[in-house]
Amino acid sequence: MIRLKGRERRAAERRHRQGMDAARQIVGRGILDEATDRIVPAAVVALVFGRTGERISADDARDFLNAALADRGFPLLPPTTEAAEAGEDQ
Repeated sequence: MIRLKGRERRAAERRHRQGMDAARQIVGRGILDEATDRIVPAAVVALVFGRTGERISADDARDFLNAALADRGFPLLPPTTEAAEAGEDQ
């Protein structure tokens, strides 16, 4: 595990909190509206950017979404093609 100094740790915690807040909002709206097709990483990327001006990767957004889905007891998103291929190489 990488140990971060105070300022770096706070920045990482803030980024994590912002990503999780966005993912929870996307998951909550998707479930309430019965529009689970809208629960996609691109929605989290856009929401985080709109709220903070920070860019996150689609892989990070997928991780945030999967954490929010797991927290509510829903199935996780399927792995991306790239992630599946990377897993086969290991």
